[in-house]
Amino acid sequence: MSRDDGKAEALHLATYSGWYRFEQRDQQWTQTDRALTFWKMSSLQVDPANPRHIYIATEHSGLFITDNGGTDWKRAKPNVPRLTTTSLLALPGTILAGTVPAALYKASNGSSWQELEGVRFGATGGSFPPSPELGARTRFLAADNETPHRLYAAIEVGGLLVSDDGGQRWTQATKGLDDPDVHQVLPSAKTKRLVVAACGEGAYRSTDRGEHWENVTPPGNRTFGSSVTEDNSGTIYLAMALGRPNTWLRKERADAALFVSTDGGAHWNIAIEKLPGGIMAMCPALGEQGVLASTSEGDVVHVGPSRSRTIIRGLPSITAIALGA
Repeated sequence: MSRDDGKAEALHLATYSGWYRFEQRDQQWTQTDRALTFWKMSSLQVDPANPRHIYIATEHSGLFITDNGGTDWKRAKPNVPRLTTTSLLALPGTILAGTVPAALYKASNGSSWQELEGVRFGATGGSFPPSPELGARTRFLAADNETPHRLYAAIEVGGLLVSDDGGQRWTQATKGLDDPDVHQVLPSAKTKRLVVAACGEGAYRSTDRGEHWENVTPPGNRTFGSSVTEDNSGTIYLAMALGRPNTWLRKERADAALFVSTDGGAHWNIAIEKLPGGIMAMCPALGEQGVLASTSEGDVVHVGPSRSRTIIRGLPSITAIALGA
């Protein structure tokens, strides 16, 4: 499939066993490439200025980069100072990398890495329960769509940090955010001042860019918030699972559901439910409405306004998903 600008459209997936590339052919997503199979991946970002320039973070080997859509990969030189890399945020000319123990590093146009120390200081005192000896981790990074210099850093487990100067200074943004186990945060591109957070024990929203929060967890027994995103029409999608991943041993495993809101997270409806895999990452689908949701069971589901269908099956556990070239 081709865009109007002539660039090939591709779906990039980061998994527990390498990177996958899919392209849409005859209305089906077909695998066209695979690489880096030795590495367990934690995050993936596409350069907003160049859809063929892709970054992948790994759990133990830092950052890998491609400039040609995945035909060739190379390690970042210099690499992230802390190689246990857990999150990425690609901005024009800049890449931010979050690590464990919780810290944040910045590199611009191939330059050396600079630590944005406010994240490390702001996350002090947090801990990651499955491996408390590691301390907290910088789980997710996002930029505000209205004010690009406003950045969000979700700390697992240590709350939410906000910067209004591109990352030089950070403050806690947790008034009303009762759960410090923040997994993902979504600054809305369509609804001004709206931010939604998926947390370990529920979901929260802010209507003043993170200054104040309210609990908006959908009713029911699913309370583990694993992912949140927005489609191109402004509809919000929230993934919830039954219990934390270390409880997904039962026959139903994650028993996950995807909830949809058209009023900024005030009310939710179920789009799909009873998925065995937790939805760990999502991205907007091609077109005006819908998302692509990837799971811990290695599936990708296209959730549209009228129906949902599984478009990819049988991959290793998927940790990140993005459309690029």
